[in-house]
Amino acid sequence: MAMTDPEKATVFRELAKLLKADFHLDRSFDLLLNQNPKPALAQFLRAAQERLGSGSGVTEALRQGQQGGLNALDLALVAAGENSGRLAQSFTLLARYYESVVESARKARSAMIYPLILAHLGVILPELPAAIAGDSLAELPLRILSRLGILWVILFLVFRGWKALSKRAETSSATDRLLGRLPLLGPMRQHWALARFTQVAHSALLAALRPQEWIRLAGEASGSGQFQAGSQAAANLIADGQPIASSLRTGGGFPKYFIDSLDTAEETGTLDHEMARWAQLEADEARESMDRVAAWLPKVLYAIVALYVASRIISMMTAIYAPLLNESGGF
Repeated sequence: MAMTDPEKATVFRELAKLLKADFHLDRSFDLLLNQNPKPALAQFLRAAQERLGSGSGVTEALRQGQQGGLNALDLALVAAGENSGRLAQSFTLLARYYESVVESARKARSAMIYPLILAHLGVILPELPAAIAGDSLAELPLRILSRLGILWVILFLVFRGWKALSKRAETSSATDRLLGRLPLLGPMRQHWALARFTQVAHSALLAALRPQEWIRLAGEASGSGQFQAGSQAAANLIADGQPIASSLRTGGGFPKYFIDSLDTAEETGTLDHEMARWAQLEADEARESMDRVAAWLPKVLYAIVALYVASRIISMMTAIYAPLLNESGGF
């Protein structure tokens, strides 16, 4: 049973708050369990607490209890926070990330309610005059249900298809590159991926991990097949003594303007500050991109519904008037 994004936002926010107040992590789990959390969250907390009690480190305890639904980003930030002694900061970053995802998803759902209602009306209303004109009212309910069924199947397939492609794009460079070409959605995905990469990279730099380690860790946490492949190639070059920025440039997949900024930061010894700046910048850009998607998707659906209704009206008018014109010799 996996935690939802809102549950992750809640648990990471509360853990950050308790750790900042100098509560031990085990005691923090006790306090959260006493609040009667939802089953998935309670299961996650109990499993992590048991593993901590058996001597596991924080990251290892959470990694072993992945039934809670933690992903590479979660574990990478926790590992960096544990190694650097900034676990509360890592939990805060994760809480803000999931709060942003939840808020953007809420805006998108709210924006889609009216277009979906309009889509259903666009399916139903054109059937009424056609049924009346054709004197087939008895068949009307079945015709409406069949067309609504087609609409629901299309919506379901689009949703499942997007989920499957997004999941595949986390490890496949080709799929990630394909989705990156989509208007609105492509830039949104890249901003979120770069925000995740730089957040993990910044935390790992503070933890003084070796460059090849944090590059690989950040790539895995990015959720981008291109970034992951580029990071793996760059990590091998860095292990051979190559500079970080040039290795990422050779590995490929990253935006040129981002690599250029790392190049100068590496020369000036300010790589940690540069990663922190990019983490904030890309998180803001990602939220703005999601807001743009939430604003434009309903408009796209409006256009599709309008075209469908127009085609149904034209079809209906043709069916009604074509026989009359044929009889009068108009055709």
